[in-house]
Amino acid sequence: MVGLLGLVLSTLAVAQSPPPSVRSCQACHREIVASFLETAHYRTSAAATPQSVHGRFSPGHNMLRTGSPGVYFTMERDGSGFRETAFDSARGWSRAERIDLVIGSGRRGQSFLYWKGGLLFELPVSYLTGVERWINSPGYVDGRIDFERIIQPHCLECHSTSFPLRRAGGAVLYARDYVVGITCEKCHGDGRAHARYQASHPGDSTGRYILNPARFARDRKVDGCALCHSGERDPKAPPFSYRPGEKLDDYFLPAANQAAVPDVHGNQVGLLRRSKCFRSSPDFSCSTCHDVHRPQRDVAAFAQKCLACHQTDTHPMAQEIGGRLLADCIDCHMPNRSSQALQINTPTKQFALYFRSHQIAIYPEVARALLQANGEHRP
Repeated sequence: MVGLLGLVLSTLAVAQSPPPSVRSCQACHREIVASFLETAHYRTSAAATPQSVHGRFSPGHNMLRTGSPGVYFTMERDGSGFRETAFDSARGWSRAERIDLVIGSGRRGQSFLYWKGGLLFELPVSYLTGVERWINSPGYVDGRIDFERIIQPHCLECHSTSFPLRRAGGAVLYARDYVVGITCEKCHGDGRAHARYQASHPGDSTGRYILNPARFARDRKVDGCALCHSGERDPKAPPFSYRPGEKLDDYFLPAANQAAVPDVHGNQVGLLRRSKCFRSSPDFSCSTCHDVHRPQRDVAAFAQKCLACHQTDTHPMAQEIGGRLLADCIDCHMPNRSSQALQINTPTKQFALYFRSHQIAIYPEVARALLQANGEHRP
């Protein structure tokens, strides 16, 4: 029993430790790596462990009932791991699959994948963190038991660092030497040669054999983020072949509907490009406001980025808004909007999730609502 427990603990420790490519960066960039390991980017996928899975598995909280009579799901956790089980009591039938990989940091929610025959499939039940509820996975029809949604390589391209393919008897399968999460090399390239060089040249600060996106031209900086934040585009190159600093249009076809309004989920770059701030400022990029090396969730802190260019005393509503000008920039000019791309089906209705719009603009109805709310809360 002790030997089995030791094996389990050892396996969990390995699963939670950073991959070799990240550990090689820690020698010289310890503080940056430490903060990056706390970000949603790094945690966007992981092996299923007690640390990475955020769902509730206690009795009374581990079931999803559907609108179809007799069809329901249970989520269970035991010494062997986690699993989802679907039941169709009218047919006296059930099916269980193990939760192998976690998709999503858990800040908003998580979906789950399982291995079968060298391929990955999505499980039908996901977890929504804010309401602490199990839900139908996005796009799944309520009451339908479906374990056969295969995960395409381009889906994994935005939720992992690498996922090599292999051929076996004419079939294309996933290899097991993958790297989950978004790690340093996703933006900086393969750093092994850089680490070897720095080990023998510790005084050289020129950054040999490594990519530094901060030195890219504005469009190439944005392309690095647009790989995963510019909506759905059909590929014209193999998955995971894009390299930071290259032109993204060489790897993906233009969006099918250029006139469509970009969705707030997954097309932040499309919305940002519509913004006057972006169009009027040649150096404006995602990194103007975002530091991907650390968690950033304080909306008021982002307002300081706005105030670097915009003076509060020139605001046309400065008197009405008063001191909140120093904190409300984001809520007023980048409000939360419902996603049309990410829909959740329940037994009674379909609902959308809300995400921060990256189209920096004037939203009169939002401004009115904020002013009214602020007025109601004044002493």
